[in-house]
Amino acid sequence: MVKRSDTKQLLPFIFSGKFLFLLPALALISIFVIYPLCLAVWYSFTDYYLLKPNDISFVGLDNYLEIKDDKYAKQAFFNSTKYVIYIVPLQVAISLFLAILIAKKSRVNTFFRTAFFSPYILSIIVVSLLWKNILDPKTGIVNMLLAELGFAKQEFFSDPALALPTISFIILWQGISFQMLIIMAALQDIPSALYEAADLEGANGWQKFRYITVPSIKGQLVFVLIVVTTGTFKIIIEPLVLTNGGPQGSTSSILLYMFEQGTRYRQIGYSSAITVVFALILILIAFIQRKLVKEE
Repeated sequence: MVKRSDTKQLLPFIFSGKFLFLLPALALISIFVIYPLCLAVWYSFTDYYLLKPNDISFVGLDNYLEIKDDKYAKQAFFNSTKYVIYIVPLQVAISLFLAILIAKKSRVNTFFRTAFFSPYILSIIVVSLLWKNILDPKTGIVNMLLAELGFAKQEFFSDPALALPTISFIILWQGISFQMLIIMAALQDIPSALYEAADLEGANGWQKFRYITVPSIKGQLVFVLIVVTTGTFKIIIEPLVLTNGGPQGSTSSILLYMFEQGTRYRQIGYSSAITVVFALILILIAFIQRKLVKEE
C-alpha cells in the first residue's frame, strides 16, 4: 500500500529533471517486457498461426479451455511441480548450510567459495553437455564406476524413472552456489555481539541458529526461496539439451512445452495462452510464499 507521504515525495521527483535519467530503463522495459507481455495476452485470445500471420481470428477463451483438456500440458505442469519439489527445499537448505560453513573469512574458506561458485559461472548448455558425458550409459565415468563395483549400468536420461531426478540433481548442483553467496553476505551482516550475548546465556548451536541466525536473515531467505521457486518453474534448457523433454514426456517442463507449441507447431495463440497461465501461477506462488513467511 502506497502511503500519502510517499506520494508527496514521488510527484516532485517525477516532474523534476532527475526523472529523465529513468527514461532509458523505462523504454527498454516497455519494449522488451511490457509490450511482449501485452502481445502475449492479446494473442492468447486468438487463433494466431505463425505461417498465416495475416489470418488471425478472435476465439475468446478457446485456447484456455484447450489447456484444460490437453494431457501433455497437464503432464508438463506436473513435471514442473516435481522439479520444484525436488530442487527448491534441497537448494535452499544446502545453500544455507554451505553459507554457514564457509562464512568466516580465511584462506581455506576463500578456496571453497571459489570452488563452490565455479559451476554457476559456466553456461547452462556447457554444464548440461558435461553431465551428459559423465552419465553416458556406455562411456560415462559414473556408469564405468558402477560396473567396476558390480552394479548394473543406469540409463540416467533414457529411463522415465531416473531422467527427471537426474536433471533435478544437475540443476541443483549448478544453482546452489549463487544462493549460497546471497545467504553468506547476509550472515556477515549479523552483529557478532548477538552471538557473544548468546554464549554468555549458555545457548547452544541450534538455539543460536534458530533465534539469531534465521530471524536475522529472514528477508534474504524469503528472497532466495522465491527466486529458486520461480527459477525452477522456468526450467527449459536442461531438459531441452539432455532429453528434449523425453523419455515419454517425463522431463518436459511447462516452459519447454510452451516453446514447442510456439516454434515447432507454430501455434502462437495457444502458446501465448500457456504463457499467460504460467505467469499467473508464478505470481500466485510468489504471493503465497510471502504470506506464509509473513513477509511485510
